[in-house]
Amino acid sequence: MPESHDTLSTETVAHVARLARLGLQPEEVTRLRDELRHILAAIDALKQADTSRVPATAHPLEERNVMREDRRAPCLPAEEALRNAPTRENGYFKVKAIQE
Repeated sequence: MPESHDTLSTETVAHVARLARLGLQPEEVTRLRDELRHILAAIDALKQADTSRVPATAHPLEERNVMREDRRAPCLPAEEALRNAPTRENGYFKVKAIQE
């Protein structure tokens, strides 16, 4: 049975830290336990809020398209595109081979 935030133990925090491979000192475990208790208490308080009259939303702010208009324009000449390339070969960027 999961612990409530009131009874979140130092041992539980230390165990989770070990699982996450975090090397925490004992005083850090105690501090994090207290911080986690406060976070969980805040979540519990939020759960009590009456949201029955709040419409469901996928995004908290109004979304709008802020992209520029798509217009045709001349391409950048290859020589200009390659001007700052560290290495190039036959009109292309030259990069190291990718090893799998």
